[in-house]
Amino acid sequence: MIVAHGNVGECLMNAVQGILGSQSGCTAISNTGLGLPELTDSVRAAVEELERTHSVLLITDMPGGSCHHVCQAYLGERPGLRMISGVNLMMLLEFFVKRDRADLQELVSMMQERARDAVRIQ
Repeated sequence: MIVAHGNVGECLMNAVQGILGSQSGCTAISNTGLGLPELTDSVRAAVEELERTHSVLLITDMPGGSCHHVCQAYLGERPGLRMISGVNLMMLLEFFVKRDRADLQELVSMMQERARDAVRIQ
């Protein structure tokens, strides 16, 4: 589940699906027009819905933003739930390609490595 500012999450999911095809068990939550209580409610409802059929990983756009803070607070209520911040397209592609072949801890580590490797200065 991507929790991000504006339409960042939706746009990233559209890009992922344009590359890999349709993906199940994913959703993008936007903070647009939501205060912290409403964003918290949206995150909670989406996690509960996704958990019916999938393990959930919270993915936020940037550390320190409202989306990150809401998810971080929610982690305190949900031991075992994981979060990774600083989403980029390569990180998401890594997730969707390998999510059925790796446990959550291994997957998060691979995502972090792939995200770092994707940042290049020329």
